[in-house]
Amino acid sequence: MPILLPILAFIALLAFAPEAALKLGVWFAVTTATVRISADKLVGCAVSYGEAAWAVIYAAILPVLVIFGLLSFGASTGITQFQGTGAFVVLAILLGSFIAAFMLALRTSFKDSAIIAAVSTIASVALALLIRALT
Repeated sequence: MPILLPILAFIALLAFAPEAALKLGVWFAVTTATVRISADKLVGCAVSYGEAAWAVIYAAILPVLVIFGLLSFGASTGITQFQGTGAFVVLAILLGSFIAAFMLALRTSFKDSAIIAAVSTIASVALALLIRALT
Protein backbone atom coordinates (compact mmCIF):
# COMPACT_ATOMS: atom_id res chain seq x y z
CA MET A 1 0.00 0.00 0.00
CA PRO A 2 2.69 2.63 0.77
CA ILE A 3 4.29 2.05 -2.63
CA LEU A 4 1.06 3.11 -4.32
CA LEU A 5 1.65 6.87 -4.04
CA PRO A 6 5.08 6.92 -5.79
CA ILE A 7 3.74 4.62 -8.52
CA LEU A 8 0.69 6.84 -9.09
CA ALA A 9 2.89 9.94 -9.18
CA PHE A 10 5.12 8.28 -11.79
CA ILE A 11 2.09 7.26 -13.89
CA ALA A 12 0.77 10.83 -13.76
CA LEU A 13 4.18 12.14 -14.82
CA LEU A 14 4.28 9.56 -17.59
CA ALA A 15 0.89 10.72 -18.87
CA PHE A 16 1.72 14.43 -18.87
CA ALA A 17 5.47 14.52 -19.52
CA PRO A 18 6.75 11.25 -21.00
CA GLU A 19 10.28 12.51 -21.68
CA ALA A 20 10.69 13.72 -18.10
CA ALA A 21 9.24 10.44 -16.82
CA LEU A 22 11.78 8.50 -18.86
CA LYS A 23 14.63 10.58 -17.42
CA LEU A 24 13.26 10.17 -13.90
CA GLY A 25 12.91 6.43 -14.38
CA VAL A 26 16.49 6.06 -15.60
CA TRP A 27 17.77 8.23 -12.75
CA PHE A 28 15.78 6.24 -10.20
CA ALA A 29 16.96 2.87 -11.54
CA VAL A 30 20.62 3.89 -11.66
CA THR A 31 20.50 5.51 -8.22
CA THR A 32 18.79 2.45 -6.75
CA ALA A 33 21.43 0.18 -8.26
CA THR A 34 24.16 2.50 -6.97
CA VAL A 35 22.73 2.39 -3.44
CA ARG A 36 22.51 -1.39 -3.54
CA ILE A 37 26.02 -1.87 -4.91
CA SER A 38 27.60 0.68 -2.56
CA ALA A 39 25.84 -0.86 0.44
CA ASP A 40 27.11 -4.27 -0.57
CA LYS A 41 30.67 -3.43 -1.65
CA LEU A 42 31.62 -0.47 0.57
CA VAL A 43 29.69 -1.19 3.74
CA GLY A 44 29.24 -4.96 3.54
CA CYS A 45 25.47 -4.81 4.08
CA ALA A 46 23.32 -7.08 1.91
CA VAL A 47 20.49 -4.92 0.59
CA SER A 48 17.70 -5.87 -1.77
CA TYR A 49 16.58 -3.69 -4.66
CA GLY A 50 13.35 -2.95 -2.81
CA GLU A 51 15.18 -1.64 0.25
CA ALA A 52 17.47 0.41 -1.98
CA ALA A 53 14.45 1.84 -3.81
CA TRP A 54 12.83 2.82 -0.51
CA ALA A 55 16.11 4.44 0.55
CA VAL A 56 16.10 6.56 -2.61
CA ILE A 57 12.45 7.53 -2.07
CA TYR A 58 13.06 8.42 1.59
CA ALA A 59 16.18 10.38 0.62
CA ALA A 60 14.07 12.46 -1.75
CA ILE A 61 11.20 13.00 0.72
CA LEU A 62 12.85 13.61 4.11
CA PRO A 63 14.85 16.73 3.13
CA VAL A 64 11.69 18.17 1.57
CA LEU A 65 9.85 17.60 4.85
CA VAL A 66 12.68 19.39 6.67
CA ILE A 67 12.40 22.33 4.29
CA PHE A 68 8.63 22.47 4.91
CA GLY A 69 9.38 22.47 8.64
CA LEU A 70 11.83 25.34 8.22
CA LEU A 71 9.29 27.28 6.16
CA SER A 72 6.70 26.73 8.87
CA PHE A 73 9.21 27.87 11.48
CA GLY A 74 9.94 30.97 9.42
CA ALA A 75 6.26 31.76 8.97
CA SER A 76 5.50 31.46 12.67
CA THR A 77 8.56 33.31 14.03
CA GLY A 78 9.33 35.75 11.24
CA ILE A 79 12.87 34.42 10.83
CA THR A 80 13.18 33.86 7.09
CA GLN A 81 16.90 34.31 6.50
CA PHE A 82 19.55 32.09 7.99
CA GLN A 83 23.03 33.62 8.02
CA GLY A 84 26.31 32.71 9.66
CA THR A 85 25.97 29.90 12.17
CA GLY A 86 22.27 29.53 11.43
CA ALA A 87 23.03 28.65 7.82
CA PHE A 88 25.43 25.91 8.93
CA VAL A 89 22.79 24.56 11.31
CA VAL A 90 20.22 24.43 8.49
CA LEU A 91 22.69 22.64 6.19
CA ALA A 92 23.57 20.18 8.97
CA ILE A 93 19.87 19.45 9.54
CA LEU A 94 19.34 18.86 5.80
CA LEU A 95 22.39 16.61 5.60
CA GLY A 96 21.24 14.74 8.69
CA SER A 97 17.80 14.16 7.21
CA PHE A 98 19.36 12.87 3.98
CA ILE A 99 21.57 10.43 5.88
CA ALA A 100 18.69 9.48 8.19
CA ALA A 101 16.71 8.39 5.14
CA PHE A 102 19.34 5.77 4.39
CA MET A 103 19.50 4.79 8.07
CA LEU A 104 15.74 4.21 8.15
CA ALA A 105 15.45 2.30 4.88
CA LEU A 106 18.62 0.23 5.04
CA ARG A 107 18.91 -0.15 8.84
CA THR A 108 22.59 0.78 8.85
CA SER A 109 24.70 2.91 11.18
CA PHE A 110 25.19 6.64 10.72
CA LYS A 111 28.71 6.20 9.33
CA ASP A 112 27.65 3.52 6.85
CA SER A 113 24.63 5.56 5.78
CA ALA A 114 26.84 8.62 5.27
CA ILE A 115 29.12 6.62 2.97
CA ILE A 116 26.16 5.30 0.97
CA ALA A 117 24.64 8.81 0.79
CA ALA A 118 27.90 10.30 -0.48
CA VAL A 119 28.35 7.67 -3.19
CA SER A 120 24.72 7.89 -4.31
CA THR A 121 24.91 11.69 -4.43
CA ILE A 122 28.04 11.61 -6.59
CA ALA A 123 26.43 9.05 -8.92
CA SER A 124 23.20 11.07 -9.12
CA VAL A 125 25.01 14.29 -9.99
CA ALA A 126 27.13 12.54 -12.61
CA LEU A 127 24.03 10.95 -14.14
CA ALA A 128 22.15 14.27 -14.13
CA LEU A 129 25.03 15.97 -15.90
CA LEU A 130 25.21 13.13 -18.43
CA ILE A 131 21.47 13.25 -19.15
CA ARG A 132 21.63 17.03 -19.47
CA ALA A 133 24.54 16.80 -21.90
CA LEU A 134 22.79 14.19 -24.05
CA THR A 135 19.50 16.08 -24.36
